[in-house]
Amino acid sequence: MSSPSVKPIHVLHGKDAHLRDAARRDVIARAVGDADPQVCVSSFDATAELADVLDELRTLPFLAPHRVVIVRDAESFVSANREALEKYFDAPAASATLILEVGAWPSNTKLAKKLKSVGDLVDCDSPEGAKLLGWIRAAVEQRGKTIAPDAAGLLADWIGPSLTTLSNELDKVVTYIGENPAITTRDVTAVVTSTAGPEAFAVTNALTNGDAKSALQATTAALQTRGAEFALLGQIAWHIRRAMQVAQDVAAGQNPMTAMKSARVFYGQREFQAMLRRRTLQQFQADFRKLIAADLGMKTGRDALPAMQQLVIELCH
Repeated sequence: MSSPSVKPIHVLHGKDAHLRDAARRDVIARAVGDADPQVCVSSFDATAELADVLDELRTLPFLAPHRVVIVRDAESFVSANREALEKYFDAPAASATLILEVGAWPSNTKLAKKLKSVGDLVDCDSPEGAKLLGWIRAAVEQRGKTIAPDAAGLLADWIGPSLTTLSNELDKVVTYIGENPAITTRDVTAVVTSTAGPEAFAVTNALTNGDAKSALQATTAALQTRGAEFALLGQIAWHIRRAMQVAQDVAAGQNPMTAMKSARVFYGQREFQAMLRRRTLQQFQADFRKLIAADLGMKTGRDALPAMQQLVIELCH
């Protein structure tokens, strides 16, 4: 018997583990209800055989209203079984839901087009800019607190788009403020600065100073775990956007100190101004295009370390 609250296929695409885990838990909860997941949820990795996955999908659920079958890191699984999956998308099992977890899901494929009528596509990429600030505010409200705009911006600047890390840091800040209803910048600096990883800021500090050697060393230190390149890329994107904003405001006649305050440049202002004298707005815009190219290269198979090393060298020159 099918579960009316879930679709036969859910594709979770994106790199943020926090969003992906939350989306997976949501699908499972809606599919199996109060049933024991151990008897109705199966999980495979990218090396799975298609026949095994299909057998699980077509097996009637036991002591549960629905069955869930998950394929993690499924890019290679999808590539190896594309035609067979297209046929499955045409006639999916009625009593099971397939969850495919992928880094990217190109919209121009047959599978992507078929998914629109039979399944659900869930974006699991980290939000940026105003969306990231919105995520922080919502996460704070879920914890029964509010957060000052400057504090949310400072937290986004220091931690970046890693939602897992942000969630952990918010838990610490909320514990720290106790009965106080709102999080302030003082609370963020008291708790977060001593625990947030320094590597990404070492990179952006080196970029500010035009120090290619230090940028390379910090980049190598930062990329020690899988997926760290995208968190670092987010930090560099923040750095370039902030530089472009200040450069645009100064070009429009605004006082540099006022422009830096508007862009939340609170520390290293002398070095930041030196960077603005060294690089033009057009160079920052070109830097951002280089960042986009590096992001695309890594998402289409280029090794992260050499891609990031090349990027930081170019941004320092």
